[in-house]
Amino acid sequence: MHTKTVGALSTSVALMALLGTALAAPASAADPEPTREPRVGVEYFPEPGGAGHRTEVPLRTETKHASARTAPSAASTTDGTVGRLSVTGSSDDRLDVVIVGDGYTADEQDAFHSAAAAKWADITAIEPYASYQGLMNVWTVDAVSGESGISGDPTADVARDTALGSYFWCSQTERLICADIDKVASYAAKAPDADLVVVVSHSTKYGGAGYSGLEAEGYPFDGVSTLSSDNEQSSMIAAHEIAHSVGLLADEYTYDSYGTWTGGELPDINSSIYSADRMAADRSKWYRWLGETDPTGGTVGTYEGSSYYPYGINRPTANSIMRALNVRDFNLPGREAMIAGFYREANALSSSTPSGATIRRTDRIEVTRAALGGLAAPELRWYVDGVRVKRATGLTAAAPSSLGVPGDGRTHTVTVESRDRTKSIRDPEVLAAATERLSWKVKASRR
Repeated sequence: MHTKTVGALSTSVALMALLGTALAAPASAADPEPTREPRVGVEYFPEPGGAGHRTEVPLRTETKHASARTAPSAASTTDGTVGRLSVTGSSDDRLDVVIVGDGYTADEQDAFHSAAAAKWADITAIEPYASYQGLMNVWTVDAVSGESGISGDPTADVARDTALGSYFWCSQTERLICADIDKVASYAAKAPDADLVVVVSHSTKYGGAGYSGLEAEGYPFDGVSTLSSDNEQSSMIAAHEIAHSVGLLADEYTYDSYGTWTGGELPDINSSIYSADRMAADRSKWYRWLGETDPTGGTVGTYEGSSYYPYGINRPTANSIMRALNVRDFNLPGREAMIAGFYREANALSSSTPSGATIRRTDRIEVTRAALGGLAAPELRWYVDGVRVKRATGLTAAAPSSLGVPGDGRTHTVTVESRDRTKSIRDPEVLAAATERLSWKVKASRR
């Protein structure tokens, strides 16, 4: 069984921390005054559909915005209410996403629920989210604000009383929406076992951000995505940010000021210093996909510019969702990495009969397989003592006796295997991660 481990920094961010390199932000993003507040890295997208930028922001709402917040009214009985937007299984077996609203009054919680559902629908319209949403639970948490809307909308001087302290103009950057992460964490904790958190801020204005490195600050999750609720282009921000945590994918956009990378090979799945010929010869990185027609357009190859460096580092395709938000697709190597991440963080196969238990020959074994579709091609197989029972393929319930376990007084082993035969996986290690097994000992008494 897999364990839930969402929270690792994307490898590109970790690499730059190792190098001691701070990502340059536009001049408008520089903080005018020093602060003693803890700060963390965020990614934001100044223009809808454009490439990203990185900077650092306070963990907690800046003073001028925090002063607007008052305690929730005692009449706000819905504050903290947890909803089930899409619950597909036990949290032990699922990647749990928690969506919290900000800037919604007590009378506007239905609007928040509608916005949360719409944003999640936008995200899961993208592959492989679409095919593998059965491996995820999605919860909503009502956060009742004193005023409708968030600070910084429409202008920087507007301050509103909101539950999470969300605001535009974070670090003097208009499209960057920050929130008080302590408050976000307190609401997210009301839902079961939050792995990823999305803050839907009540606004029609485009904006958002992706926080990373939060586990290092003591939070139970590593990433938080913020986005505006009623701007149709903001959904892509969360789709991109989740890919850092789940797929461990690097950013594929660049900064001109970074020039040429002169270091060694990168750990990133979707960045490499090697040419296509070298990659194929070494059987490394995305060599299995080279030359294939890609959903982003064109073919998979090596295209210069990735991981912030315009020269010396290659990416798999000319464009993708990891390069700019006007592309609503992962490239083939990115798609495979996302599927690997889903299986790393969730279990497609489960049973009410604990794996490893000893059962009788006549006991009925029932298994549950996550509902997957589209790109996914799951298959259930049954085995007795390592020998496949082909006639049982696809069954979700069976007794050992019906599988052919003899009543010979010996102990036998029954195994059920869920194997994803999707064409989106070519790496044997990823295929192994997408293959799950449960086994039981059968004490077969003599007839």
